[in-house]
Amino acid sequence: MRIFFLLICIFGNVSVTNASSEKKEIHLVTFEAPPYLSEKLPEQGAGIYALKEILKKTTYSLKVTFVPPLRAKHIVNKNGYAGFFPVSLMNLPPGFKMSRVFYRTPWMIAERKSSPIVWEKTADLIPYKIGNVAGYDLYKDQQELVDKKKLHVESASNDEANLLKLANKRVDLIFIEAAMFEYLMKTSPRLKPFQKNLQLNPRIVNLDEYGIAFKDNEKTQEQMAAFNKAVSEEHFTRLIGEYFKKHPSLSP
Repeated sequence: MRIFFLLICIFGNVSVTNASSEKKEIHLVTFEAPPYLSEKLPEQGAGIYALKEILKKTTYSLKVTFVPPLRAKHIVNKNGYAGFFPVSLMNLPPGFKMSRVFYRTPWMIAERKSSPIVWEKTADLIPYKIGNVAGYDLYKDQQELVDKKKLHVESASNDEANLLKLANKRVDLIFIEAAMFEYLMKTSPRLKPFQKNLQLNPRIVNLDEYGIAFKDNEKTQEQMAAFNKAVSEEHFTRLIGEYFKKHPSLSP
């Protein structure tokens, strides 16, 4: 997702414990993106649960710290950080290599049912005021139109705030990951009054393919090799399903 996730970013450093009986630790930094990534949810959300289970097959364990998306992006090049997750290949920054893809999710447009958006290409969105979460990267064609001052995109602090702007007619549409939309519309008390007013546009903006970006150095490439050996898209998806069976009220 970008959520999963908008550029969507999780950054981390690696520390090795002194006790020989303990695993080496991968310390990742992430942001709130429920139900997949959240400090407030059981086991820190479905995505973190799945990653921790996958890493049990390696010599590494996982620790996660949550920060706002923009802060995560600003600290990526500081010393000590090994990589970030989730990332798509089109948003992979220089100096990083991407792990195997293990999650795919549609990036969508949310709209008001009373004002559905008719569009086929990004240029068709020029007449509209668009909401996007600060820190979520736009696609190349979207960013090019923003840079040319043809596409009007306003920032929100998080997906819930973005949906509230849409519901209150402050923007005409927003970009959001499909499962994030379903989860927030189902669980957010602030969005409950608007459950019948908002919907996902049927046209998919993009099918995002996510992995982990590891910094291109010897130490972190060893970590990526271990992770790649342990992970598969089928395994990750199965663990996501397992998480929602354990916590059915959180299922999108």
